Amino acid sequence: MGSFQKKVYIKDESYDPIFKSVNKEFYLKSRFLPGSLLALGFVILTTQVIIPLVYFKTQDEISKPISSSVLGVATGFGEFEFAELTNRPINTNKNVEIPKYFYLSIPKLNIEKALVETNSLSLKPDTTLGHYRGSALPGEMGNTFIYGHSVLPWFYNPKNYKTIFSTLDKLETGDSIEVEYLDKKLVYKVELEEVLPVLQVNPLAHYKPKYLNESTITLMTCWPAGTKAKRFLVRATLED
Repeated sequence: MGSFQKKVYIKDESYDPIFKSVNKEFYLKSRFLPGSLLALGFVILTTQVIIPLVYFKTQDEISKPISSSVLGVATGFGEFEFAELTNRPINTNKNVEIPKYFYLSIPKLNIEKALVETNSLSLKPDTTLGHYRGSALPGEMGNTFIYGHSVLPWFYNPKNYKTIFSTLDKLETGDSIEVEYLDKKLVYKVELEEVLPVLQVNPLAHYKPKYLNESTITLMTCWPAGTKAKRFLVRATLED
């Protein structure tokens, strides 16, 4: 048998994109895409959830960019107008001086001297509560209709007009609603709460029959708090 010489073959990996000991292009691509997605996710989480969360829990006034964030829209802070309330002619009782604003307090909910715009032209009560144009003025015979925003109750802040009515459902029969109007303090006692479909709300309806000559007040917000599906109303009567 002839002589046999062992041969050793060495694989040439110079053109192998996978088995190179260090493939810099592949390495960078495999790290860059996940890293970029992770960074983008962190930015979105921070700007759309974390920062708005801090603002909602610590600030009395919320800017439009913050209220329009993902968290803001999801929890009820987004832009909203009570479009179902159609504007009516202003109350023109010439025997009464009509102030531009009056104050609403609800001790049980820690609401103290919230500003209410009299005969409000706006159906977006973002900076004050709204008194519906044409409804009775506080203390008059008839029903005073006041509307305001609500969000998820966890974000409730009695000083923030975007959240101020978030816990109206906590009120019970006999609880007080106080109004300061023309230097007079009027105390109303809660008698009734109800949930109505949006189109069934009539802001000019009398809560009690006219012949009783009573002064009543209605507070309205969205329901469930943080959504816009229905309306929650609290009815109260002026204490003698």
